Amino acid sequence: MFNRCLPISLIAISSLFAPLAFADATQHNSFEAIPNKNEIVTHTDFGIQTYVFHFSSNGQHLTSIDFIDHMDTNPYTCAHWKYVSALDNYNIYKQTILKVSTDYNSDEKYCVAHAYASNNSDGMGQVLHMMETKSHVDIAGFNISADGFSTAVNKL
Repeated sequence: MFNRCLPISLIAISSLFAPLAFADATQHNSFEAIPNKNEIVTHTDFGIQTYVFHFSSNGQHLTSIDFIDHMDTNPYTCAHWKYVSALDNYNIYKQTILKVSTDYNSDEKYCVAHAYASNNSDGMGQVLHMMETKSHVDIAGFNISADGFSTAVNKL
């Protein structure tokens, strides 16, 4: 009996501590506002993942997000990337799932996923809210610091 319950108990206990385990394992990043394009681009310390947040109305509405994954991949994997999750690291149970479409760069062998407001009506607003109010956001599998995002939005 004890041997059967132990794995289940360990999973239950570890799920309680998972948000804390990943909350401080954040890559270093900054946000660059590009007002003439109405977008914000992330710059990360290891450069594998780039996010481009596209806005309308001078930063009032998040219209799309491009997730550029610079890791080598293949067209099959890229074509089957259908969703991106976004969650606050301190509340992993409340995540937002964004439906994405993809483009494959065959020259450089990387994939770009695009999330549009038209496919993700409430989701885009939830991601914008997380980026403006939380300190750490896990988006598309990478934990980024949201510090500086609101300042970048204000520059638009």
